[in-house]
Amino acid sequence: MATVQESDVLKLIQDRVLTKDPRVLLGPGDDLAAIRSPAGTLLAGVDQIIDGLHVLADRVPWNRIGQKAVHRSASDIAAMAGSPLATLASVVLPAGTSPANVELLCAGLHEAAEAVGAPLVGGDVAIHLSKDHPLTLSVTVLGEATKHGPIERRGAKAGDHLYVTGTLGGSLMPDGTGHHLDFYPRVAEALELLDALGDDLHAMIDISDGLGRDAGRVASASSLQVRIDTAAVPCRVGASIEDALRDGEDYELLCAVAPNAAVPTDLGTGDPRCPISLIGVFSAMPDSDTRRVLLEHPDGSTTDGTHLGWDHG
Repeated sequence: MATVQESDVLKLIQDRVLTKDPRVLLGPGDDLAAIRSPAGTLLAGVDQIIDGLHVLADRVPWNRIGQKAVHRSASDIAAMAGSPLATLASVVLPAGTSPANVELLCAGLHEAAEAVGAPLVGGDVAIHLSKDHPLTLSVTVLGEATKHGPIERRGAKAGDHLYVTGTLGGSLMPDGTGHHLDFYPRVAEALELLDALGDDLHAMIDISDGLGRDAGRVASASSLQVRIDTAAVPCRVGASIEDALRDGEDYELLCAVAPNAAVPTDLGTGDPRCPISLIGVFSAMPDSDTRRVLLEHPDGSTTDGTHLGWDHG
């Protein structure tokens, strides 16, 4: 019997969960929903951490789990070039969870939320009856769109250049640690990029499921193909190009930018600042081709990168 994949569920939601409410500017299918309010455009979304899928709770301190949960949601704010406003957290604890781990989890949630400018303002707690039930942590994030409005996944144009921030690959180490716990959402970098580019920033997404798969989502949303020069992809130290394409959980920004735009060489407030690299170009989708992502290799060959990535479940 065939099993349901994450991509199948997402498509079902996008096809069936529709509303004609005029306050809903953007519904299922992007990083966040956008809702019109008297104060402007509100951004809202939710992400989750499940032990055994997104984290190995018996191998890492629980404050880092709370931190990752907040950062995952805040990364969606970055993907739409918004400003964080507030977070809410809902957690289901396995039976027998130690008070020390609960304290660490709460500290990680609170400290990370304060640091990204989205204070933790509420949530819910439940304790499962079974010790076998995995820790499940869900964080809802609220944000505000800038005067440019949220930057969506769709909006890329033929001829646009594809840029990526930071480096990719090698996010999960065998001991459960790695970049997937250490990343910081690119909120400041996204706002700086939007300020520098304005209307020349056409589309954006954060890389959670792998460069191949997420680049394909941007291309598909605009009915285009994107060609990626694999030699130009910035790989994290110790990671291969295959890791960069497949691993996911990088939480870097992938951007479609007008070809003549003056793109900064680096971004953010860190030391060193975050690099941004040109790795590809969008073009019209050939009639006879089904590949949304075409990987161009140094030897001149091409392969399909559309489905390279990590499926959360």
